[in-house]
Amino acid sequence: MLENRPRRRKELGGEAGGISDRGVGRIARAILPSGTRTRGETAIPHSWRAIESRHHGRVSSTFELDTARARLLGLVRELAYRSGVDIVLASGKRSDFYINGKRISLHPEGLWLMSRLLLAELATLPEITAIGGLTLGADPIAAGVSALSWETGQNLDAFLVRKEAKGHGTGSRIEGTLAEGQKVAVIEDTITTGGSARKAIDAVREVGADPVVVLALADRMDPEGDAFRKEFDVRPLFSIEEIRGDD
Repeated sequence: MLENRPRRRKELGGEAGGISDRGVGRIARAILPSGTRTRGETAIPHSWRAIESRHHGRVSSTFELDTARARLLGLVRELAYRSGVDIVLASGKRSDFYINGKRISLHPEGLWLMSRLLLAELATLPEITAIGGLTLGADPIAAGVSALSWETGQNLDAFLVRKEAKGHGTGSRIEGTLAEGQKVAVIEDTITTGGSARKAIDAVREVGADPVVVLALADRMDPEGDAFRKEFDVRPLFSIEEIRGDD
């Protein structure tokens, strides 16, 4: 058994601690659009060579935003979006379409792509040092963004906001450490009226932190959310029009 360990380490990590050709192929198959051929079949596109260009815990800036965004949109359409339904939303409204953001945030490729795209957006707001939102829609997204932010060098803390203060211990509504004056991003999987994000914003303000931006996977563009969009800087990755493919 012990004699096999060096070979296994070499297979996964390569001679100098990098990612081997075989390892790169496995990762590439997880992040490239369906049907894209990987090393051993044909060359991996140069834009994805960021995977094997890690130095000091950071990923190369050659991450291809347009490719990643197109792939994530395809996953949203395939896994999360449903039309012709009769459903009651978290806002209490009835709707004939549904965007189940958790089908993306709990999907390995979906969460990876979403986290990287959100980090690219947050790169335009370097003053932000933490990301979080109302449980439970925000939980996996905040954790994913925080984890990958260590690779990109952004180093964002994650925080979670309880729907109600816990009845024991400190009674805090927030899990994670936020300081007075700290600038944060509030995350939501899908925005309808902004009610869930507003609850998180209120909790953040209660501890003296500053919610600078509201990020989301998707915005349903509900007219009842117009006031929320005017009050806050809301930046979804996709609007309902993009998801539907409306012209």
